[in-house]
Amino acid sequence: MRLVLATLALMLAACAAEPDAEAQITSVDELLENVKDGIPSHSAEEQKRLNEYREVLQRKDNIPADHHWNTVDTNLTCQGIVKQGGLVICQTEPNATVEVGRSENDTYTQTAGPDGRILVGFDRDEPNAFIRVGEQRVNFEIATREYDTSRIDGLPKNMVSEYTEEELVRIRKASALKKVGFASKVEEIGFENGFIYPVTEHIKTTNFGAQRILNGDPKRPHFGVDLAAPKGTPILAPAAGIVSLASEEMYFEGSLIMIDHGQGLISYYLHNEDVMVEEGQRVEQGEQIGTVGSRGRSTGPHLCWRLKWRGRNLDPELLTEWPSNG
Repeated sequence: MRLVLATLALMLAACAAEPDAEAQITSVDELLENVKDGIPSHSAEEQKRLNEYREVLQRKDNIPADHHWNTVDTNLTCQGIVKQGGLVICQTEPNATVEVGRSENDTYTQTAGPDGRILVGFDRDEPNAFIRVGEQRVNFEIATREYDTSRIDGLPKNMVSEYTEEELVRIRKASALKKVGFASKVEEIGFENGFIYPVTEHIKTTNFGAQRILNGDPKRPHFGVDLAAPKGTPILAPAAGIVSLASEEMYFEGSLIMIDHGQGLISYYLHNEDVMVEEGQRVEQGEQIGTVGSRGRSTGPHLCWRLKWRGRNLDPELLTEWPSNG
């Protein structure tokens, strides 16, 4: 049976409104039987009510909490940049429970926003990915990329591999600050049409994903895009968001600004000369957040621009192509 959930909600609340004849419920047991059959969701409130009814039913009939319910009646669509380091925005029901995975054995769930939108990002070396809502699923055929090798010599040893106890204390303190910035939980997606470049006039010196070799020692890949510009050049917010970290106490980064663009998408800006925003501040696309510098582990004035989504390293420059590459 397919009944309108809003009518059921009104009846349970003992509202005096007269329901449609075909939607009349005479007992809780009859209500539970209809929930068993599956009631399509039409709003966030209805979905919330349905989840409450399921819990009642599970307690009544000892149905496992992970029982699969095929009640999502919607089209699941995605658009964006489907390549390593890229990102897509998917559309489903408001507040729907969404499963995201690399394989059937490597998945997690998250909740779509009140408008039904949800972000999915692809790591530097992401091989496969999919998104699933109920019975609907989108498989992403992720385009692979080749990455450069970036060599930097002449760095001080205390910026590469040899640290004093005092320096280790500073490194640990900086790491703790970054965890705070990444823990931001803004839900609203702060961009509609991708990013603009944070430095208008620049020379790109390092691409995203380059294998780093520092003083001849192979390190982790470089997950940022390096944009060289004169010291003091304005740094602009590439999209709207909330500042989740604004610190001048970083060890490797010198100074660091993080912006939460919603649903786990966080861009960050390293080596700034000036930090011109505060934590918790909302910024709009194009608003100045700082100036280019060369603080921390740096050999000259430039902005190292990075982007992360739920632990995956993304290429922020790709989002300047949005949505033409989608």
